[in-house]
Amino acid sequence: MRPLLLLFCYYKVATAFVSASRGGVAPSPTSLAGGYDATIGADPKTPIQFFVLPGNTCPYVQRTHITLIELGLPYDVTEVTGMPKPDWYLKINPRGKVPAIRVPTADYAVIYESAICNEFLCDYATFRQQKQRLMPMDPFMRARIRLLNDHCDNVFSKTQFTFLMNKDEEKHFECMNQMEEALRMYEDALVESKGPYLLGEDFTIADLHLLPFIQRLTITLKHWKEYELPTDKFPKLVEWVQSCLERDSVKASSMTREKTIEVYSRFVEADYSFGGLNKNK
Repeated sequence: MRPLLLLFCYYKVATAFVSASRGGVAPSPTSLAGGYDATIGADPKTPIQFFVLPGNTCPYVQRTHITLIELGLPYDVTEVTGMPKPDWYLKINPRGKVPAIRVPTADYAVIYESAICNEFLCDYATFRQQKQRLMPMDPFMRARIRLLNDHCDNVFSKTQFTFLMNKDEEKHFECMNQMEEALRMYEDALVESKGPYLLGEDFTIADLHLLPFIQRLTITLKHWKEYELPTDKFPKLVEWVQSCLERDSVKASSMTREKTIEVYSRFVEADYSFGGLNKNK
């Protein structure tokens, strides 16, 4: 692990790709604000540099962590924490968010935003003539994955965090029903695909894109709302969660239940906005 420096994880998804050319040589030491550049001394032959928060706390980072493990791609982790964002990291990712990946052997190309990182990694594996099933080649299946992922980012996750952060008892069932309505798309997808995963037999980007949020849902909503996914409404989704949790990549990238509650306690107490996902504000 590299020394911890300064960064904070923002809970909002967008898109970006940056070429960070350094003439094929490793970066030089700097005196930038935010301390010592954690990438100094990184082997320029490292296939992939992976920038993360410590402790597997960020669901967006977990998506890309799962992708790297599932693909079996070699990578080197650099942890970045805190506020303000260090200048050395803003030179890598101007948005200052994680995850980000940098490829020294490709003229230090930088990719950020979890959904883009994950598709890139699948394409990168294919480019290396490595068989992978996370992102199928069929254009209709790829579109299906992107639609499921868009629903997660723009519909479901908002209802999840709005329900979690709601403190108005009169709105409890309204928030719960809105979340369950958003979850219906995944139950229907599992019924259609005949499972065990969202697109059928293969674990894909659609599964790993959603899982970190469902994983946190099952822990946080049970703890603060005494809510569990009802098996009569979501039998396939409940089975899907268990199937995903049994994968080695998920085990390696997950927080414990206790750590999850510890992390989210700070959010609940602060009435955190989750980058706008909490619509109570």
